[in-house]
Amino acid sequence: MADINRIIYLIDEYLESNRLNHVGPSEVAAYLAKNGALPSDGGKTLRRHLRDGKIPNAEQPGGKKQSWYIRHSNCKKTSLSTPAHTSETEVIMTKVLTSSVVTEGLAPIADSESEFLILGTLPGKVSLETQCYYANQGNQFWKIMSSLFDESIPLAYEDRLRFLEKHHIALWDVLKSAERISSLDSDIKNLTINDILGFISKHPNIRVIGLNGDKASTYFRTYINIDELPKHIRVVSLPSSSSTNTHFTLDAKIDRWETILKQ
Repeated sequence: MADINRIIYLIDEYLESNRLNHVGPSEVAAYLAKNGALPSDGGKTLRRHLRDGKIPNAEQPGGKKQSWYIRHSNCKKTSLSTPAHTSETEVIMTKVLTSSVVTEGLAPIADSESEFLILGTLPGKVSLETQCYYANQGNQFWKIMSSLFDESIPLAYEDRLRFLEKHHIALWDVLKSAERISSLDSDIKNLTINDILGFISKHPNIRVIGLNGDKASTYFRTYINIDELPKHIRVVSLPSSSSTNTHFTLDAKIDRWETILKQ
C-alpha cells in the first residue's frame, strides 16, 4: 500500500529543489519511483491517487481528461492562472481593514553577511510586547538554534542577536500586518505581506530561506513568486518551532531544521 504522506513529502521536496510552483504527474512520478515511493509505471499510480483526491493542491484547470497540475501541499489554493506577486512595498490581500486591532510585525534582523533567512508568520503577543523575536519561553526556536550550532544560547536578547549575526542568520516574518485575536496563526485575517523580494535584493548573500511552520509556508508560497527569487536561493519548509506544534518532537524538529545548513 502506498504511503501517501511520503508521496506528498517527496512531491513538496521535488518542487522546492527545482524551484517550481507546480509540476505534472509524469515528471514527478519518475522522482517518486526513484525514491521508492511509487512503482515505475509512467505515472499511472500517481494519476489514480490524483483522481481519488489523495494528493492535496492538485487540479485539472482544463477540466476532466486534461493535464494535472500539482502544487506544494502548503500552498493556499488559488487559481493557477493567477500568478503570485508582491509590490515593491507590500500587497494588501483583503478589503479595507475592519475596526478590530491590527497586529504590526517587527523589523527584520539582518546584516550584510546574512546567509540564512528564517521567516515566521507574524510575531506572537509576547514577542510584540517585548519587541523581541521568539520571546515566548514556550517557543523552541532558541533550543533548536542551540542544538544546530552546538552552543548555549545567551539569556540577554542583545547577546542572542550577536549569536545570530555570528552564524549569519536573519529573522523576519512573511506577514507585515494582520488582524489577529490571539497569538495563534489560525486567527489571522486581513493581512499584508512583507516585501520579501525587496529584502532579498538588499541582502545578496542570502542563500537559504527557511519557512517556520505551515502557515508561514502557505502564505509565502501563495503570495511570493518563487520564480522572482535569485536562482541560487533554496526555499525550505520547516516544522513550526512553536510548542503548540505537537506533530514533531523537539528532536524531530531539530533533524528537519538541519536541512537549512546543508549546502
